[in-house]
Order: sequence, then structure tokens, then C-alpha cells
Amino acid sequence: MLADMLTGVIEAATLIREAREESGLSLRALAVRADVSYTTICRIEQGQIDPTTGTLRKLLGALGEELELGRSAAPGGPQLADLADAWSTDRLGQDQPDWTRLRAFLDYLVRHTQLARSAIRSAPPESGSLFLDNLLAGIAEKIADDAGVTRPAWTKRIPKLSETWESLGTPRIRASAAATTPPQLAARQIVIPEASLWRQPP
Repeated sequence: MLADMLTGVIEAATLIREAREESGLSLRALAVRADVSYTTICRIEQGQIDPTTGTLRKLLGALGEELELGRSAAPGGPQLADLADAWSTDRLGQDQPDWTRLRAFLDYLVRHTQLARSAIRSAPPESGSLFLDNLLAGIAEKIADDAGVTRPAWTKRIPKLSETWESLGTPRIRASAAATTPPQLAARQIVIPEASLWRQPP
């Protein structure tokens, strides 16, 4: 099921183009399957026209997905890209994430899972911390994997850390952290227990 908050032509264009590309259909194949003209689909994907809800439903239905409309006080919800400044350097010179902001973002997505795709779509600007760039990319990859959607392409452009980032602790604590780190973060040389970020909903 695809759930997106549509707020204008650009969002509709991105929604259709990404859904079509993920399905592996060409424009012409989608036109035949949805019984919508090739020209109309081209113009939608280029952001030249604002499609009706009915047209969006037909196109997404032909791609095996659904359009879900809803209301939200903050259209689109929070964006991972807004967390590029969520870090600081501690007294030892190690980059440290702003746990409060990261958890607030992830807690919101736990309650609004339909916003997962749109929340990670945009690439964060370079943060100045390769650690945070990797952490955000790993978070985006886990969100995508958990939601069953394609990982955003921008995460592939973030080179993984050359050295492991982990918090201080006893050998037992560090071993426990490594054993419970999500694979998406571990692949980027980051050791953070899943429960430190992805807290269980009440």
C-alpha cells in the first residue's frame, strides 16, 4: 500500500514516476495498463499538469498500489533531511548525535508509518560529520527496509566510515551493543543498539 500526502503538482509527479520506476514499467506500458494516455502520464511526471484524484487512483492501481489521502497538521510530516545539524562534538573530539531529535523523528514515524517513504526521500545536506551522514543514511535504509519500500538512492552516495563508531563502555556493554545494532548501521561501521533509537511504542 502506498500512502502519501499530496500537496501539489511536484508531489504527484514524484509519486507517479517513482512508483512506475519501482514497478519496472515504461511510460507506454503504464498507459496501456491504466487506460490513460501516454501524453497525460508524461505531463504528470514532468509536473506540467495537476492530475485529478481519479487519475492518480487509476495510475497507482495499475501499478499495484493504492492512493491514500488524509489530513495532517504538518503536511508530509518531519523530514530526515532536517536532521543534518543534529550532532555535536564531545570533549574527546568524537561526534555525538542529538539523541532527542533523532528519537523524536523516529517516534513520529512509528505512529505515522504511512509517511515513511516521504520522510526519507530527500537527501540531507552534508552535515560536516561523516559519522552523522552515515547515521542518517543507515536510518533511512532501515526505515525503507522496515516499510518494504525501495531505499532512497542518495544513501548509496555516502561512503561508509573507515573506523567503527561506538559509545564507551565495558566489554560486555559494547558486545551487547554490537549484537543489537541494526544491520543497516553495522554495515556503515556504526554500533548503536536498535532500542537506543527505535523505542517501542507505548
